[in-house]
Amino acid sequence: MALEVERKFLDVDLTGLRIRLAAQGAHCLGAHFESNTVFETPDAALFSSGRLLRLRSQEWPGKMRHVLTLKLPAQVSAGTEQCKVREEHEVEVADVSAMRHILEGLGYSPAARYEKVREPWRLNGVEVELDILPFMRGVELEGPVEAIDAVQSCLALDNMAISTKNYHQLHQEWQQRNNLPLQRSFVFDETQRRTWRCQLGLAEDGGSTLPEQR
Repeated sequence: MALEVERKFLDVDLTGLRIRLAAQGAHCLGAHFESNTVFETPDAALFSSGRLLRLRSQEWPGKMRHVLTLKLPAQVSAGTEQCKVREEHEVEVADVSAMRHILEGLGYSPAARYEKVREPWRLNGVEVELDILPFMRGVELEGPVEAIDAVQSCLALDNMAISTKNYHQLHQEWQQRNNLPLQRSFVFDETQRRTWRCQLGLAEDGGSTLPEQR
């Protein structure tokens, strides 16, 4: 069983964090554009049972990677109270279109989409993910909880706001604060997408065009 243990920090100054990461000798694995589709059953059985079925596409200049992920609830152990803990199973997908057809043929359908620019770093056995989303900036630390604690301290994140909520929940809270209709999807608008893709050295017309899901 593969356990995913992560701690999420909100509203972090990413520029300052990059400086601290470099000073600690962290290694940047390369920023990329990420498109995600969450699949669900007609009766929302996955969501209601705490499961997540996701098809993710990651794009770098001259390279694409597609990954199918299933996340399941996992028991929170001592010391992980400020972490999100999930059982995670992943497989790389060679033909993303064929996988979509397989999922839909099994009765799953797209329920939400989201996009982000992700910049992963590696420091002392911890994955440090710098995330730029359409509505916020976030940072995730993923690894063994003791290593997360140590990296949190050395990167001066101890006083930052921590959340165990996922980005979908944080997005809906943001919509409520801004008196916007609730939607599960969050994607960049065309101008934002073009800007970020240009900065990453990608072609302009990336990403899918599935309709927004509420």
